[in-house]
Amino acid sequence: MDANEFEWESQLRFYWVREADNMYIRQCTGEFEYGYEYMGLNGRLVITPLTDRIYLTLTQALSMQLGGAPAGPAGTGKTETTKDLAKALGLLCVVTNCGEGMDFLAVGKILSGCCQCGAWSCFDEFNRIDASVLSVISTQLRTIQNALIHKLNRFLFEGQEISLDNRVGVFITMNPGYAGRTELPESVKALFRPVVVIVPDLQQICEIMLFSEGFLKAKMLAKKMTVLYKLAKEQLSKQHHYDFGLRALKSVLVMAGELKRSSDKLAEDVVLMRALRDMNLPKFVFEDVPLFLGLIGDLFLNLDCPRVRYPQFNDAVEQALTDSGMILLDDQVDKVVQLYETMLTRHTTMVVGPSGGGKTVVINSLTSAQTLYVPCHLLTPVVTCCHLVSPDLTWCHVVSPDVIWYHLVSPVIT
Repeated sequence: MDANEFEWESQLRFYWVREADNMYIRQCTGEFEYGYEYMGLNGRLVITPLTDRIYLTLTQALSMQLGGAPAGPAGTGKTETTKDLAKALGLLCVVTNCGEGMDFLAVGKILSGCCQCGAWSCFDEFNRIDASVLSVISTQLRTIQNALIHKLNRFLFEGQEISLDNRVGVFITMNPGYAGRTELPESVKALFRPVVVIVPDLQQICEIMLFSEGFLKAKMLAKKMTVLYKLAKEQLSKQHHYDFGLRALKSVLVMAGELKRSSDKLAEDVVLMRALRDMNLPKFVFEDVPLFLGLIGDLFLNLDCPRVRYPQFNDAVEQALTDSGMILLDDQVDKVVQLYETMLTRHTTMVVGPSGGGKTVVINSLTSAQTLYVPCHLLTPVVTCCHLVSPDLTWCHVVSPDVIWYHLVSPVIT
């Protein structure tokens, strides 16, 4: 392959330039100085042809002093791909979740900080911001773009003169077609280079992640896993909280890797079957449980993997329910155990069900069973405005800054 061919030029390439005594990253017409921002060993994305295409679009946008605007359905990797590209360039990426309550003052402070320290700013769900605010934000972005084009070291931004690090980048992600989204003004569209993010190749991603977790039969297991999720999405009932996308697949793969490392004597298909079952059963309604178990049984023939038992923990849960004056039911105890297992692999957990179904009892029983000497604060948001919830969360953090449970009671809003 010739060094000038597009197949080589389109790759993200790293060069150490001896004259400058520094590292540079090149891709097509773009050249970027490495940022040396330390972010730890927190993993990297699986590189697919879609990832390469997004990388190429974003780097070319930056080389023309434009921003990047990945757009596509939820769970396709828009934000994560932007963050991974920032990590590849050694830059900090600040992700901001946008909403109707965000104003131009908040956006201006974020942009000002990123301009001065050379970080990237990624505004997630940017088209949820009100249209009147977007027009003001476009003026702020145009000011930054003009400063980058003229290669200024300092410029006037929102009435203050600030320094400018030319490594700064602004990106927005969008979910077109979702409820509550705003059409971007032309003044904003002109500042960003769009890139469509389609549904990724789930089987390829599963296969590579399984290989990275140490599975030797990754190709066969990845096919079974993606087929299971495809059939579950088609055959199970439609519930608001069901998710059979990339996020759900990734959480199962992470759990499967942990199980393999802790139980290295188990067969690989048994490990994956257990991860699929234990990660999905807690979220299913009663009618869908036998259907899902039947699908697993069809794909993993003649495999029997009993659930992991926690004798001491189960006794503690039963004691907690008895002390609260509750009648012991196997299903209720099992739900507490499922909540415990889910919290081991998830950052946050949502307990969903009808009124009077025992959701709060399950959470309180778990706190009592674990003998947590930290407060569990009950917050009841009566509106969806983030400004009314935030003060309560701040107050909780001040009460116990080390370990705390936030218990939000609210209907599921879709």
